[in-house]
Amino acid sequence: MKQIHIILVCALLVTISVTFSAGGASAQHQHSEQAETHSTQPALVTPSSIAEEHKHLHHQLDEALASGGETAVRARAVADVLLPHFKAEEEYAMPPLGLLQAIANDQPLTSEQRSEAIQMARKLRGHYEQMLQEHQQIHSALEALASTARQEHKPKAVAFAETLMLHAQNEEQILYPTTLLIGKYLEHQSAAGQ
Repeated sequence: MKQIHIILVCALLVTISVTFSAGGASAQHQHSEQAETHSTQPALVTPSSIAEEHKHLHHQLDEALASGGETAVRARAVADVLLPHFKAEEEYAMPPLGLLQAIANDQPLTSEQRSEAIQMARKLRGHYEQMLQEHQQIHSALEALASTARQEHKPKAVAFAETLMLHAQNEEQILYPTTLLIGKYLEHQSAAGQ
């Protein structure tokens, strides 16, 4: 049990450092907005830095779609795969990460938080291979977008494609495994009657 707790704390530190390096300073603004509406939030809330990063990527995709030419066509191919994938992530892969700070600080969780996090982690586990396959499809579409955007001299679309590829790596290497660990940790706690 202690090992799982240590792993979760380490995952929290890595997640924070990776997310802030990718997400930028606007995450602080999002955090203050969430704090103002805390009483109406569901039991689990995606960390503001991750939510803000997704919001920023949506905005960059919108710009690529509006850029015209073949770049916009390639951006549409990215959107067709990316948008349903983001919806699934925001539904069950990301919200359990909102418990990391509480777990790391040994703060009590409500039974609703525990239950939702376990259910979401199980759902992620059930869709894990599909999520990784979608990342491969997204990566292929992003490579095509980046290549076309370079040819059409659209550096913002190239930057978007490169940023999203790194974002997907972060999810595969850190965020998805962390959500799965949170689920396992909470299951172990429940089984131990804690």
